[in-house]
Amino acid sequence: MNRLFLLPVISLALIIFLYFLIKRGGALRKLKPVILFLVGLLLVSGTISILKSDAISKLFYSETLIFILQLIVLVFLLVIAVKLIVFIVFDAYMKEDRYPRMIKDIVVIILYVVGFLFIAKYYLKLRIAEVLASAAVLTVVVGFALQDILKDLFSGIAVNLEESLRIGDWVKVGEYEGRIEQFRWRSIKIRTTDNVLVVIPNQTASKEAVKNFGHAGLPFALRSQIGVSYKNSPDLVIKTLLEVLGSIDLILKDPLPEAMMQRFDSSSIIYELKYFFKDLSKKSIIQSEISRKTWYAFKRAGIDLPFPIRDVYLKKETEEGMKNEDIIHILKNNELLQTIDETQLQNLAEGVDIMVYGQGEMVIGEGETGRYFYLILAGEVEILKSNKVMHRLGINEYFGEFSLFTGEMTTADVRASQGCTFLRISSEKFRETVKMNLDMARKLSEVIAMRRIRQMEFSKKETEDMHLNIKKDSENIFLRIKKYFSF
Repeated sequence: MNRLFLLPVISLALIIFLYFLIKRGGALRKLKPVILFLVGLLLVSGTISILKSDAISKLFYSETLIFILQLIVLVFLLVIAVKLIVFIVFDAYMKEDRYPRMIKDIVVIILYVVGFLFIAKYYLKLRIAEVLASAAVLTVVVGFALQDILKDLFSGIAVNLEESLRIGDWVKVGEYEGRIEQFRWRSIKIRTTDNVLVVIPNQTASKEAVKNFGHAGLPFALRSQIGVSYKNSPDLVIKTLLEVLGSIDLILKDPLPEAMMQRFDSSSIIYELKYFFKDLSKKSIIQSEISRKTWYAFKRAGIDLPFPIRDVYLKKETEEGMKNEDIIHILKNNELLQTIDETQLQNLAEGVDIMVYGQGEMVIGEGETGRYFYLILAGEVEILKSNKVMHRLGINEYFGEFSLFTGEMTTADVRASQGCTFLRISSEKFRETVKMNLDMARKLSEVIAMRRIRQMEFSKKETEDMHLNIKKDSENIFLRIKKYFSF
């Protein structure tokens, strides 16, 4: 083969080879620009080969034209070589989040400068010293004109050389907080929790204190504080706060969250919470859930959030709650408690608690020892088995009755599907107040058995001998009630 046509043939072979590689997809798609330069190389080198052939050169030959075309070929070869080197080093070997984009740009510039200097020295026969001297003068002039841009540029280089920041890190620069998406020549781009892209000049980032929370995928730790009244015991407060932190799914269980007493303030005791989670963009949601669930948990535990002591007005707090006669009226209308006489009902009403739960909070967990009977005053709850909703209960309905009268463990989860208020009776108070007898136990067992059959409708299981099942279940519950109350 004529050596004149060797370069065009190699270019054509490379074009075909890269075309089939790019069709495989992935990172190889970044080689598309290389094909365009190979096509240009094919056309220019082919033109040179034709012009230098014996048949054409006798008719037309121009040294100047050949010189210019060969210079273009060298430039195309330099561009193709740089693109292949950058692809192999940065795209094929290294992942994008392992290096700043600016490092890749600097490497490209260095390769082009070195390549053009070689072309200037060995092809154009220029004196490199003179070229560099002219470039230095030009650099000084441009440097004065672009001082601010150059400050950003060198600040960006300094930040990258320190390796203190990486793409994917969650940072706070001044008032802006978000995840680093790009390092550019003049700026750092971060994406905030509101999905806003903030461009921060490198000069600003190098001067201000940058708070780096860590890289994506690693657990983040946050601390928050809450003030609680002096009249509540620290052990109760810490126990309640840990229960709140443990009930939030977004908070990691390993490492365990912490709650500790920090200091005495003028109007409250300050407690500090420390907890870990994986996605810092969910920080506001987690803090909102902690505040919301803490309010409900404190309400149930009788823990007060204090008013400032410097309040100069004397005011008498009216205790929240229901009147005793209202509670007695509610208990009387419940089918389970209708068997209890008036005196016992009044004594029982004095020992009930009014409990509030927020949406999504677990009221009873499966497998817990049954200690309470709940009557729904407001809201709605879900009865769950294996995380599947089996039944829903609303206002004036109740749950926990089986555990109240038998002391056995609960067989399902109960979760508040919306904000709820309950009237709660403890099993200890019930056993202390109500004198159980055979007639009462028999009626209670029948009511509980009937209710259990009604609640089983969700499973769509039909039975021909329902009355027999009710009788059998009622007898079984009756024996459990007898055993629990020991009569």
